[in-house]
Amino acid sequence: MPLLLNLKRWVMNSKNRKFAIIRVDTNDGDYFESINEVTPEHALVLASVAKAIQSFEPYPYNMFAGHTYTHDHNFPTGELVRADLFELSAEQYYVEEKKLLSKEEYDVFMNLVPYSEYGFHTVEKIKILAVIGEIILL
Repeated sequence: MPLLLNLKRWVMNSKNRKFAIIRVDTNDGDYFESINEVTPEHALVLASVAKAIQSFEPYPYNMFAGHTYTHDHNFPTGELVRADLFELSAEQYYVEEKKLLSKEEYDVFMNLVPYSEYGFHTVEKIKILAVIGEIILL
């Protein structure tokens, strides 16, 4: 059975609280992580975003005199988009160019990712956890 169908059944039928853990790279090894409680609908959006990111293919930019630069960051945002080398932002790549995500899916994801002052260039991890119980210590 396809992973997305299994995920959809699990997300929609499970009564457990769900949390998304998203890890991004801001500066080649400087990572930020967020943990957010998500609705079942948001969990499905995260599955779509993960699938889109998995299909990312690095693409070249022909600079000058036969020199090329390869864009290999899978989700460039903010000031970390290399506009000087004609790199596409994540929104341009996934929503406008490849049409792998809707604008609404992109916006939901961007509201769940960790904040970074200058943006980030790579999504390293998207994980959904189900909490089956909790112990309040204080």
